[in-house]
Amino acid sequence: MRRLLRSACWVFLAWAALVMTDYPAKASADAIPSKVPVFSLPQEPDEFDRREVEAYYDWRNNLFFRVFNISGVEGKANFMTARRTYKVSVNQYGYEVAVTFANPLFYWLDRNGNGEFEPGQDEMWIDIEEDGVNGNEKLYDPMVRDDSPRGPVPAPPVPSLRGTGKEEHVSYGH
Repeated sequence: MRRLLRSACWVFLAWAALVMTDYPAKASADAIPSKVPVFSLPQEPDEFDRREVEAYYDWRNNLFFRVFNISGVEGKANFMTARRTYKVSVNQYGYEVAVTFANPLFYWLDRNGNGEFEPGQDEMWIDIEEDGVNGNEKLYDPMVRDDSPRGPVPAPPVPSLRGTGKEEHVSYGH
């Protein structure tokens, strides 16, 4: 009887240890509200894909926009991307040609289905590394000030004394 009681006690302790080590991970994932979407962004369709509704260059912010209807059926646009451009020119037929970065900087997904991409509705993402949809995209609201840098922070220029008559002379001990 003692053996049976002892083995039952060990089984209970092992079960309790297993439950207790697994429980906090589940509880913390459920209890902490997060602004990270439960779904993932779709991959941007290829160039000349039939789901592309519109593509245009906006010279005011130097971005090339592509607007899509991801479902592929008639309806409102529900996905949009914007990528930075290197160069924009007009070809021999009078069409604008944009040379862009390989991957978008911004993504929009119409989550509420009203055909609008609205600020404050968690419908816009930024991909600071511009490396495609791979999970490192962050929700972005242009109306909210963010204290963290949005990209590489350039170093301030080092002042030069050249041309001021106060050039620095270095002595090497000769």
